[in-house]
Amino acid sequence: MKRQIDRSSIALDAISSTLLIPLIARARGGDIYPWLDPGDVQAQHVMARFGHDVDPLLQDRSAMLNVLWRTRLMKRLAEDFFQHHPASQGINLGAGLSDYFQWLNNGHNRWLDADLEGVVTLRHLLLPEHSATASDVCIDLTQRGWWEQLGLNDRATREPMLLLCEGVLMYLTPTQVRAFFNEIGNNAPEGSELICDFMTPMGIGHAHMAPSVSGTGAQFRWGAHNALEIAHFHPRLELLAQHTVAELYGWAYCWAEMCMTPWTGGPLYGVAHLQIAQP
Repeated sequence: MKRQIDRSSIALDAISSTLLIPLIARARGGDIYPWLDPGDVQAQHVMARFGHDVDPLLQDRSAMLNVLWRTRLMKRLAEDFFQHHPASQGINLGAGLSDYFQWLNNGHNRWLDADLEGVVTLRHLLLPEHSATASDVCIDLTQRGWWEQLGLNDRATREPMLLLCEGVLMYLTPTQVRAFFNEIGNNAPEGSELICDFMTPMGIGHAHMAPSVSGTGAQFRWGAHNALEIAHFHPRLELLAQHTVAELYGWAYCWAEMCMTPWTGGPLYGVAHLQIAQP
């Protein structure tokens, strides 16, 4: 039996350490919200290695709900994409310890989990391999030219691909976020789809109000009023849909959010579903 791992012995920077939030939500959140349980076998395996010292993070119920909601949504949107492009490439940008391919592997598609070197090392240590068509790559999304570091083959660069990015952009600066979307807009093949989450600009500078984030040292540094604002980052980005976490709470919350739009500009927390158009 593999020994448990002491979380304090793992050296991660402030932003990378937030990877524990979705990990815990997917592994244990189903105990609190069984109707949202993603059945994340990989996360449960990792949590068994960590032991029980991360349980206090479960007390941030808002964060747990956000993660479980976006996981269910992103899974559905990704499944729809692979229904139309069954042999395509999928990439999780800033993957952390997430493993979407455990749900999305159809036997024909390929998957790439991209993150900083320290995180990729942690993935190799904690996540058991389960597919010959899934791999990891070390990249820094804040550095220009990171797309080239993905090492995609010629086929992947010609065909539509699926790009996921969750729990990352809100920790980057506005300049870094714009550069991130420029990399995608300048390089992704036509017909590719990008699914990313975003928070309202009202949350910028207030990470201390999120119990699961406050202890990491990370800060909220970017937000978008709505998904259309994100689409305007690059002329090749076309908005397919905007989703709001208010959907999880029912029509009354959606109505209240709509009434607040003149002041907020859009969702407090949402997911943008974008497509890459012709160059």
